[in-house]
Amino acid sequence: MIKRNDIAWLPLNSLRALAAVHETGSVGAAADMLKVTHGAVSQHLRGLEDRLQRKLFTRSGNRLAMLPDTADLADNLLRNFRAIAGDVDQLRRDENILNITVTPHFAQHWLLPRLGEFLQLHPEIDLRINTDATVHDLARDDFDAAVRHGDGNWPGVNCERLLEGWDAVVAAPSVLESVSIQTPLDLTKLPWILDEDRDVEMSNWFDDHGVAHQAHTRITRLPSALTLVAALDGHGVAWLPHVYAVPYLASGRLVQLFRDDRWPVQNTRHYYLCWADNKNRPAFRTFRQWIRRQLPD
Repeated sequence: MIKRNDIAWLPLNSLRALAAVHETGSVGAAADMLKVTHGAVSQHLRGLEDRLQRKLFTRSGNRLAMLPDTADLADNLLRNFRAIAGDVDQLRRDENILNITVTPHFAQHWLLPRLGEFLQLHPEIDLRINTDATVHDLARDDFDAAVRHGDGNWPGVNCERLLEGWDAVVAAPSVLESVSIQTPLDLTKLPWILDEDRDVEMSNWFDDHGVAHQAHTRITRLPSALTLVAALDGHGVAWLPHVYAVPYLASGRLVQLFRDDRWPVQNTRHYYLCWADNKNRPAFRTFRQWIRRQLPD
């Protein structure tokens, strides 16, 4: 048996018609708002009176006037229908919210310069970007996807390689004006800018090239997001992911040293787009397709 407070009992279409008449002031305007006929609204109102077994209006010709109790009910209905509409709209918005976590360097020097195109093409997606180097649990945390730098071997997530992660030794032309750089040992004559998070990798590069790390007396360690900026400003030689240096090498603001260096080929750390199976929503799939179109052939 259906109880009177069960939602199965509620005549929702008739209640919507009542709320619409109250909001618009007439049956005709309510019909326009609900995109139904005048007769359909009138029928819903008569059906509601039959369902409730009481009069809701006074009638004078074609004019309806709500009784006080009816107006109170319509007020409550209108307020609650608006709240429901807001909740549904929020749910729709949530489907279009896309939370991406990326490394600060990748965000600043690769993603942000290209992001305007994505935002213009997909204004319906509310993109939110977190920039830190933390490896988040993509299956449980709020993030839909991550761009990570490493070997791509992270359990529990799908990983798709985006960019080769090999590095280049670069400097502004002004840094190289008074020094001839023929071998890695010559680099000890110059100031260095070093990513503070990659000290071990840089030490390995020096060791593999027969240069004692301690031979450098002028090394400035900076957060990764500032290393490229400092190199562009001419503060010293930097060891950077090649992909970030490309536009500045093309414009001449940076010069690459040891172009034939084979050491980068040994690097197994690359940039990957990662996501969990339970986060593969349409907004993410749109982002994934877009970011793949940005990659070099």
